[in-house]
Amino acid sequence: MSLINLGPGQTLLIKASRIWRGTPSPPQEGLIYVQGGKVIAISAGNDPEEYLCTDHSREPVPVLELPNCTVVPGFIDCHVHLALDGRDFSRAQQQWTARGELLERVKADLTSTLERGIVAIRDGGDRAGIGLEVKQLVITGRLAGPLVLACGHALHRQGKYGSFLGPGLTPGELEKAVDSLARQGVDHLKILVSGIVSFSEYGRVGGPQFTREELQRIVYRARSRGLKVMAHASGDDAVRLAVEAGVDSIEHGYFISEESLHRMAAQGIAWVPTVIPVAGQVRGKLRAQYTAREIEVITRTWRRQVEMIKKALEMGVTLGVGTDAGATGVCHGQGFLEELLLYREAGLSPADILLAATRNGAAILGLEHLLGRIEPGRPAFLVAVEGNPWEDVSALARVKYVFRPARSFI
Repeated sequence: MSLINLGPGQTLLIKASRIWRGTPSPPQEGLIYVQGGKVIAISAGNDPEEYLCTDHSREPVPVLELPNCTVVPGFIDCHVHLALDGRDFSRAQQQWTARGELLERVKADLTSTLERGIVAIRDGGDRAGIGLEVKQLVITGRLAGPLVLACGHALHRQGKYGSFLGPGLTPGELEKAVDSLARQGVDHLKILVSGIVSFSEYGRVGGPQFTREELQRIVYRARSRGLKVMAHASGDDAVRLAVEAGVDSIEHGYFISEESLHRMAAQGIAWVPTVIPVAGQVRGKLRAQYTAREIEVITRTWRRQVEMIKKALEMGVTLGVGTDAGATGVCHGQGFLEELLLYREAGLSPADILLAATRNGAAILGLEHLLGRIEPGRPAFLVAVEGNPWEDVSALARVKYVFRPARSFI
């Protein structure tokens, strides 16, 4: 994989066998003319002469030929945790106070993410504010990585699940907590509406942490601050509460009901199902730590989630792709293709999967003006893969080039 940072004065003509622009239409052979980190023009066919004919005072435009490759918009992971490494939860937490070691690990994780064509990530928070700090390090150029949107720490009820994600709150502290995060410059808000899914008892989930009225107060305050709200919600009770409160996206959503999906579609609430953090528990080395009963419960859980993804698409719910990278067994960057292949197992077409990984993700992050499509005037966040992912989504594993502007657009 080659990473190409497109500088302010740089021009480049990309000649590819296929270009997929981030629309429901299939890819076509064509040319992309890039200048100053932005897409200037796209044309069908393969004749670059109109772009190469410059006046004698200018340098000729370099041409990058990509035979048997497809250029697509950069991918978006809608749910990660930069403060965790996906390998050792306790060790990752210890690094929070060992800054040098932490930054070395984060640097490697950001590189791994970019190498897989992921050009933007949305961090789901941590108690130490590491995701927010990494965002600033990327913006200032001290770390190389994808665009980072961060929520600082997550909001959860005092004494309930989520102590590693943020300080627990009492009902009287909700608005104050939102205001504090807004002053810190967060990009969105994260609420823990439920606990986590049981691996020993099928269908059991930690119960709701907030009442509907409390969630509505949080969402209302976030809206007044211009912040979107992502809601960690598993168990249909928690999902319903989050939907009634008017959040922007449901994260995880294990044991979601068809009724909740209908409501989400009607209200324009997106779903980020994060299948791989559960499915991955019964794959590879992790499987050995579970009993036969637990393996059965985990397998039933993720397979039900896959079935609901197909139903959500049919109902018109906007699906994003989130890996929960940093969760045990999900290393940064590596889980993205695995998540996409689970969407394929759900019965989604390559076109549906590509849209979820690009255009839908851009909308969920509130970056639809920057990401998710290849169009003149937009920043050139592009990925070239070998093969045709429109026919076989596994081609997305063969990333050849990642293109991105040299400066941040956030």
